Amino acid sequence: MAAIKLLNLLAISSLAILACSFGATPANALATDRHHIARSAAHGHDGLARRKRDNAASKRCKARPSSSAAPAPSSSSDPAPSSSQAPAPTSDAPANNQPASTSAAPAPSATYTSSGNTGSGKVGLAWPNGADDSLKNYKTDKVKWLYTWSPDIPDNARELGFEVVPMLWGDNQVQEFQEKVVQGYANYVLGFNEPDQAGQSNMTPQHAADLWKQYIDPLKSQGYKLISPAVTSAPAGKTWMQDFFKACDTCHFDALAMHWYDVSADAFIAYVEDFHNTFNLPIWVTEYACQNFNGGAQCSDSEIASFMAQTTNFMDGADYVQAYMWFGAMHDMQGVNVGNQLMASSGGPTQLGYQFINA
Repeated sequence: MAAIKLLNLLAISSLAILACSFGATPANALATDRHHIARSAAHGHDGLARRKRDNAASKRCKARPSSSAAPAPSSSSDPAPSSSQAPAPTSDAPANNQPASTSAAPAPSATYTSSGNTGSGKVGLAWPNGADDSLKNYKTDKVKWLYTWSPDIPDNARELGFEVVPMLWGDNQVQEFQEKVVQGYANYVLGFNEPDQAGQSNMTPQHAADLWKQYIDPLKSQGYKLISPAVTSAPAGKTWMQDFFKACDTCHFDALAMHWYDVSADAFIAYVEDFHNTFNLPIWVTEYACQNFNGGAQCSDSEIASFMAQTTNFMDGADYVQAYMWFGAMHDMQGVNVGNQLMASSGGPTQLGYQFINA
């Protein structure tokens, strides 16, 4: 009897082991296409921002391009700011009680002085490539400006003669911005990158005004010229900027930054004119390209060249446009039409690149 019980126990144990072998297999985390860039007319290439920051981390510069599709510009009769201060708000904006930073800025390790070879033109580089040696290929008498979507400046930029422009991209760069952007580091500073859009610096106008008052506006007394945040060219972008000026009504601004992506030179010109007429400030176009984010056909190479020629001719002739930067001085266009690329695989300019840097 004992032997029979033992055999039964062995049988039951075998069945249990066999059942366990057919149990559920642990699943790995969901595999997602991390390189997919979601696009829409209202939001543009917001995914590009995250990829840019990741790619640039290995090159020190925290590059961050992006923007969105551009609608036809809307007319506006909103009050325009003066060239030094924002307009008085037309509606009751929440009071900003955050004080400006009162701590003394650390002395710069070296005062920035130009080599004397800065270009006399309005052309600039939106440069995500760090201190890459290829930068020398893009310095001409026409090319003056350079920014990197960060407070960081490539080591070779100044010696090549660029007028360097650090940026406070958003909340995640505040510490680096405070450490680097001190008196003598540069002459200009750029504000937040696409604060109207999730996936970019993503701020409310009031929060952006708070940051501006604390970290950027005090630089005016140190000799800096202050360039506003750059919103997307989605319809909400202009509204965000109007609300920002209301919340930052005592702030100082020397120019207005803006982004634009679409396929019509005429629409681009109308959009720039509208922003200038609305805000009454000099204009910096810090990102633009002949790029369709609305699901339609992309520009051909000849259409891109024509678009560039028309827009640069307009901006060179418009006294109120001080600087413009094409999106394309990089190897990986990351979802933007490669016909806009300014950089060849060798690191030298493409045909379009030569057209731009000699504009």
